[in-house]
Amino acid sequence: MNKDMLKIILIGAAGLLLLMNFVQGFFSTNSAIAVNGDEQAGRYQISAWAAQISTGYHHSGYYIVDTVTGKVIESKSEAHTSEK
Repeated sequence: MNKDMLKIILIGAAGLLLLMNFVQGFFSTNSAIAVNGDEQAGRYQISAWAAQISTGYHHSGYYIVDTVTGKVIESKSEAHTSEK
């Protein structure tokens, strides 16, 4: 296959994907359903993190937040070393 034909196929495929993305906006999808205040679905959020202090040393941890009250439910932090 020569280079010109390959370029035409790739540009056509990209154009088709763009067209499909544009046309998809015209069709309705199911909307999200809001949760009543009494239900606990989606109430808690967890986040994990890690950071390197120096070569061979890093901190890592996590925390859990109650998204209704804004209070931190649980958290933990640790320091790690890599021994050679």
